[in-house]
Amino acid sequence: MFLPLVASSQNMYNITNLLEKNPNGTARFVSMGGAMGALGGDLSVMGTNPAGTAIYRSSDFNLTGVLDIVKNSAEYEGTSMSAKYNGSGLNNLGFVIAIETEESPVKFVNFGVNFRREASFCDNFEMSGTAKVFSQQYVMDFLYRTTPFDVGKMTSDSYTGLEYNWLALLAADAGLCDIDGNFLSKKGEPIFAPSELSYYGEQRGSHDVFDMNISTNINDVIYIGATVGYHKLDYSRYSCYKEKDELGDIYSLQNRYKLRGSGFDFKLGAIFRPFKYSPFKVAAYLHTPVFYKLTDVYSASIDGPYEADDFFETTSDLCYGDDFYVSYSLKTAWKFGAAVSYTFGKFLALNAEYEYDDITAAKFTDGYDIDMAQNEEISRNLKAQHTIRLGAELSLGKFALRAGYNYITSPFYKDAYKCIDNATIVDTSTEYMNRFGKNVFTFGGGYAGKYLYFDIAYMCQKQNSDFYPFYDMDYINPAATVSTVKQSIMAGIGIRF
Repeated sequence: MFLPLVASSQNMYNITNLLEKNPNGTARFVSMGGAMGALGGDLSVMGTNPAGTAIYRSSDFNLTGVLDIVKNSAEYEGTSMSAKYNGSGLNNLGFVIAIETEESPVKFVNFGVNFRREASFCDNFEMSGTAKVFSQQYVMDFLYRTTPFDVGKMTSDSYTGLEYNWLALLAADAGLCDIDGNFLSKKGEPIFAPSELSYYGEQRGSHDVFDMNISTNINDVIYIGATVGYHKLDYSRYSCYKEKDELGDIYSLQNRYKLRGSGFDFKLGAIFRPFKYSPFKVAAYLHTPVFYKLTDVYSASIDGPYEADDFFETTSDLCYGDDFYVSYSLKTAWKFGAAVSYTFGKFLALNAEYEYDDITAAKFTDGYDIDMAQNEEISRNLKAQHTIRLGAELSLGKFALRAGYNYITSPFYKDAYKCIDNATIVDTSTEYMNRFGKNVFTFGGGYAGKYLYFDIAYMCQKQNSDFYPFYDMDYINPAATVSTVKQSIMAGIGIRF
């Protein structure tokens, strides 16, 4: 049975994908860990500190491509599995036009336009292990008891009224309960007791940002800038959850989810040189929330116990002719950062910065009851994120060596979970992942001629997570411990003129 979900299916775990932080951009920007908020002089910096482009004294064009290699390793109840993904794409494309003025105190007014891949969502994930006393059927039973229905009188109209949770409806259609709606035996165990659980998921898409920037240099002492950002989101996820016993697959639940949308934000930044004859600089920047308009498309299907001959089938044609698209609004949080830099002649440049993002302030803003429930979930389960960036560049004539490091704290409290009874009734996916802090290591180098320059960068992101195929109300079900390593290789070419 294949069902197009017709109500908004936003939830806390979906939006954390949209808020993922990575030092992406030009190869030079990445190789320094994105730590250029006070140094400036790079196209990608207009997305963090808009004043960074005011450092330019000549115009710049850059094109950067990327190759991603992602590996997820998961261990669940003694069973280890891994999944990989390889992909490539455009990481940065843009230009800055530097205009020298003849009037003092303004020395330069610079204009810039830049495309930057903020984040890639692409990866594959797989886990499997012994079920013991755990089963998703407990969740189905809880949802059925929350809003019970007459199993014997189920029709396609049972879905259109949006009165009953669709996971319970799907499970009943598949024959996972008896005619009285009992998912559990008299002993309180699933009628179809599993011995093994497994999950496979893959996600695709990206978060892209188009920035338009203006900045100015005032007497080589104060640099100020502003950026308007247009955010484009394209995200899709497919997952398949199975329960098995000695006879084979008991059932499999497949979910497909797509998110499309866009948003706008505004950024202000400044760089200040406090000592006239010193290269020491301090910087600060502020980002408004991103105001998104998003659209969900979500569908699910389930294969019943052992694919029995009396399997009750419901198709999308029986319910609706086409998929339904539901739009909603999301407002992220204010963000601010500060940075310092120091250059030792033309030999060595150092930059350190800190960024604060209180993602608990992110809100669904359509005013529906489901939005209120999900906003409460955000406040209860998420916490502010802190990011530290360090970067260094060593100049050796026309050649340069670079290195950087980021530490990004976890957005989740350790006991965060997906509360299925607070989710919209059409959300049939039960899995969730709590990510811990992320370490990012970057290295690179470059060559700069009179006009043409080349840069390369390597970035390695390491992060551990806890993955849960479902949240059990009665048992503390174990997590699959996940280790994610994402490696990116970037190469860029540019022209200074």
